[in-house]
Amino acid sequence: MTPRNNRTRSFGQRIRSMTEAFGGIAACAAAAEAGKRPSRAALKAAGIAPNAFDEIKLG
Repeated sequence: MTPRNNRTRSFGQRIRSMTEAFGGIAACAAAAEAGKRPSRAALKAAGIAPNAFDEIKLG
């Protein structure tokens, strides 16, 4: 693998990671706004420990 391909792959991984994080944040915000608990996957993508969200009181 050439250095350029490695750099391109790294850039793609960063974009994908940021997209997943923002998607998780949006899903968490939508669920909290609706008074529901976000999914574990959305919480993990947003960087929130799923068990930590249990202490938050909704509504």
